[in-house]
This record gives sequence, structure tokens and C-alpha cells, in this order.
Amino acid sequence: MTISRVLPPDRAALIIPMDHGLTMGNLPGLEHPAGLLERLIAAGVDGTLLSPGLAGRLGARCREGGMSVTLTLDYQLWSDRAGTLEHISDVFPVCSVARARDLGADAVKLLMPYGLGTKVTREVLSLAASVAEDARTHDLPLVLEPLWMGPALGADEHDEVIVHGSRVAVELGADILKIPALGTGALREVLRWGVPTVFLGGARQDDPAALFARIREGIGLGARGVVVGRNVWQSPDMDQAIAALRGALQPQVPG
Repeated sequence: MTISRVLPPDRAALIIPMDHGLTMGNLPGLEHPAGLLERLIAAGVDGTLLSPGLAGRLGARCREGGMSVTLTLDYQLWSDRAGTLEHISDVFPVCSVARARDLGADAVKLLMPYGLGTKVTREVLSLAASVAEDARTHDLPLVLEPLWMGPALGADEHDEVIVHGSRVAVELGADILKIPALGTGALREVLRWGVPTVFLGGARQDDPAALFARIREGIGLGARGVVVGRNVWQSPDMDQAIAALRGALQPQVPG
């Protein structure tokens, strides 16, 4: 197994996911996936996340363009009305690891949401354990994404939840952790385990400067890259957003 296709060893990875339509529907910025992919290839982006359907349609173009593909295996049931985001009540697989391998994926990914009740948590952990076993069998790296999706928490309490959720992910067999940008102390705790860690971008922010600043700090501490979607392709200026992310990924030279 190698993760170098997803996380280049010589630089922090810039990964722009395009898998949101699987559970969120026809989001602004994702209306034309093939056109967006061409812009990402032209910008020299390292990789993307795709659903099984888009991987079948666009995966070959990603490989031609030098982009890695991490395939999202799971579906979060937000509502019984497509495109409506209410509350995640169920989680289940929509693609097997074997199928991901057939589609040419370089890695597979699962969300690990917490704060949605014990039923959902049990489903999530059971699925992660099963996929971790299959990923070993098919020699594919597994990305696990512990995320707090319950009532709002203070910054320190949120970081504590993510640290514990990340440790659970490592114990289940995560090869890569995908986490929110954390405070310095919490991030040092996660990085101590030696599992390559990338930051997620989350919901679109009107001014993502604070997010990019935390990313810059995290890269300096040893994080391996970012996975930022809505704060790129929903930005008023996508090229500018990519440039700002590239700046955040550059090693800081002491003055």
C-alpha cells in the first residue's frame, strides 16, 4: 500500500473534493463537474474526492491530468427529500472497496460523524471497521474523517472531541486522517501518532482568511495537506481561492 499518490512526499497536498453532490444534490459550484475538473487540472491541483458515479465518468480524466482520486464510499441520509439537509438519521455504504479499486481509486474515504445519537454512531463505527478490513484486502489507503455534527461546542471542547474521534479512527485502521483545523495543542496530540493528517475546509465562509491561517499553522506543525471544496468552487474567485490555499501550504521561512 502507498499513500504517495494521494499525499506527495515532497509537498503538502492540495485536494479539491467534488463528492458533495452524492448527499447534498446539485450544489452551486458543482453544476458542471466535468468543466470544474478541467479548471482544477489546469490549476495543478493534486487530487480530488469523487462519488462512485463521477469516478466512473471522470476518473480517467483525473489520471490523465495527474490528479489522484479518493472515492467516497458512504451516504448520509439527511432527509427523505433529495437536496434537503435536515438531520443525518442513517449512514450506509453505496460502493464497495472492490468496486473502488476497479474504478481506479487511489484511496477510499468514510465520514465519521459524532453528535447524531448512538444509533448513527454505531452504524458509522461498524461501517468503518468493515471498510478498514476490506481496504487492507484490496491494498487501498483508507481516509477517515471524524467530525462533530451535534450542537455547537466551545473551541476547546470541540478540539477535544476531534482528538478523541481521531484516535478512534486510528485504532480502526485509518491510513490518513481528514480533520477540521484544530488549535495547536490538539493538533500536536493528533500528529504525535504518526498518521498522515489533512485539514478539511467545511462549509463556505464569506471570509476564509482565518481558516487559511490555521491551515498555514498546521502545515508548519507537520500536517500533510488540505481537502477544501466549497471554499474553493463556491468562492467568487476560484483562482484566487486556490492561490490563497497554495500560499497557506508553503513552508514558512523564519524572518
